[in-house]
Amino acid sequence: MTKRHYRRNHQQLARATGRRAVLAGIGAAAVSASALSLLPLRSARAEAQFTLRLASWGAPTAPQVVNFVGPFQKAVEAESHGRISVQSFPAGSLVKEQAVPAAIQSRVVDISLTTMGSWASIVPTAGVLNTVFFSPVAADFEKAIGPETPLFNTLDQAMAAHGVRLLAVLYNGPVVVVSRAPMDSPAAFRGKTIRVFDRLTAQIVQALGGAPSTIEVADVYPALERGTVQGAIGGLEGAIGLKEYEVSKYLLATNGVFGLLITGYVMNRSALDALPPDLQKVVLDAGHTIGVETTKAMIAAYARELDAMRQHGMTVTVLEPGKPPYRAFTEALASLKKSQEAQFPPDLVKQVVDAQR
Repeated sequence: MTKRHYRRNHQQLARATGRRAVLAGIGAAAVSASALSLLPLRSARAEAQFTLRLASWGAPTAPQVVNFVGPFQKAVEAESHGRISVQSFPAGSLVKEQAVPAAIQSRVVDISLTTMGSWASIVPTAGVLNTVFFSPVAADFEKAIGPETPLFNTLDQAMAAHGVRLLAVLYNGPVVVVSRAPMDSPAAFRGKTIRVFDRLTAQIVQALGGAPSTIEVADVYPALERGTVQGAIGGLEGAIGLKEYEVSKYLLATNGVFGLLITGYVMNRSALDALPPDLQKVVLDAGHTIGVETTKAMIAAYARELDAMRQHGMTVTVLEPGKPPYRAFTEALASLKKSQEAQFPPDLVKQVVDAQR
């Protein structure tokens, strides 16, 4: 082969190799561009995942826990198609009863069971539920403060201004007093140390001449056993769940004279707002719907629980309208009722009164 032929072949080979390199580069770029074009599509298809931490306290078998937490968790996860996961922290393992307001506002937890009275100092409107003049009978509870009622919406709006949303308001029924000695008259409270759980129960004990003591629900049993307190005001479900009948012999069912024990589930507002609108609706709808069903279960359980206390050997006294103990307690608390009404705007008091008609 002559040198001229060699140079020509070499140039042709170089040009061919260059064309293949260019084509390869174009092909690679095309593949790369194709891959990049898929990324937004894949990102759009990828569902966001959210985890909500739900805390409860007290007896895990209490209706306000067992009838709400599991069904709420199941409904939210199913209706969100797995986009929301609900983690449950029961029996005060994450948040204690008295610490709920601070824990919710600081987002230590996203959702929690709460006593509505514990919000009275933070959300003054919530205090109206924590009075002796708000005590609708069980059959009228949802009509008074069920989801989408004026009173529910008023409370939800007031709490939202403090970074909290209302998911459910639950009827725990009239509070009960468990004690080591009979406490079936106002005079029996004088000079006694009584466990209370919120502002209202403390005011009631003081109005009756007793000394209120704020202790955690888990500490009630040993306090009664040792005689640190002579009695304890609380919910009937909690008294049964914590077996307080083992360390006390008497139970006073106040039948609305002391107001109602109202619990509920609240949510950190920023945690709700962080969800897409469709998932916000899932959470709110689940809270509202399951809250109503939970209240039904709690109402049905109340009479059975009173009988259970009798079967455990407790002497049960029920305050009944028209009978002397009922009248005596009503008269002893009349001044408290009047002072409580004066603490709230007249239009709010009217709304509460109208809601109970």
